[in-house]
Amino acid sequence: MGDLIQLVAVVLLFGGPMFALWTRYQLERERIRQEKADKAFEHIRQELAQVRETSTQYALSLEDALQRIERRLDNLEQRVGAIEAQQLQSRL
Repeated sequence: MGDLIQLVAVVLLFGGPMFALWTRYQLERERIRQEKADKAFEHIRQELAQVRETSTQYALSLEDALQRIERRLDNLEQRVGAIEAQQLQSRL
């Protein structure tokens, strides 16, 4: 029985600090893992913002190109209409 008491005393004497060290180690490890995850998410957020900006620029560029094409088409339609009107008048 005395050996058991001595064993329990040794385990309690050294076990408590060892458990505290192990717990601190686990908490620090989790903190470092969380920091890495936060950095990764921030990097992804930045890339997503860049993709949004690029897609917005392409959309604006496409809209501008469509407006130019529409203006050219309107101009061509007016010129064809004027030519057709001249041809009609020359026939009369």
